[in-house]
Amino acid sequence: MADWPNDPLEELARELRQTVGAELRAEAEITEQETHIGRLRRLDMADVAKAAMHRGDLVSLITATHTVTGTPVYVGKDYLVCQTPTEIVDAAFERILIRVERRPQGGHTAHGGSITFKARLSELEHSRELVKFTTADAALEVQGRVAVVAADHCIIENPDGSRLHIPISQIALVIRPRPDL
Repeated sequence: MADWPNDPLEELARELRQTVGAELRAEAEITEQETHIGRLRRLDMADVAKAAMHRGDLVSLITATHTVTGTPVYVGKDYLVCQTPTEIVDAAFERILIRVERRPQGGHTAHGGSITFKARLSELEHSRELVKFTTADAALEVQGRVAVVAADHCIIENPDGSRLHIPISQIALVIRPRPDL
């Protein structure tokens, strides 16, 4: 075949690479972005917390009256346990906001722990630990022991002997000192 100075097939190939190739790349990017958004839509708060725990991220648990920052150490169905330098915090997903700050450190997988927030409260009833409770709507902080975990509320026994009935759905954070300090 003769060597043409202006090969029409070469010119056509260049044009196809520039136009069709760019269109295919743009379409692939859109598809990839839509797939990513679809994955994000399926996440719930437990998924977000588990991913942060596995990556070793720092999380801030935000309520109307408190912001606690630490690392997630356990994630249940409807709550997470976060460790700060001085405290361990159990936080109910339905009452908090979570801000995730990615860190380049390795995370971990959690073993054990209660599956639900109500079960975690029952553990505190049996341990009789003195803890702080913060509520979401009442913007209240109470220190005491879980005397009873009832069907839909906790009976908190204050150090002065009085009792407070708090709906479980209102408890945002349960804060206790780290036992290793």
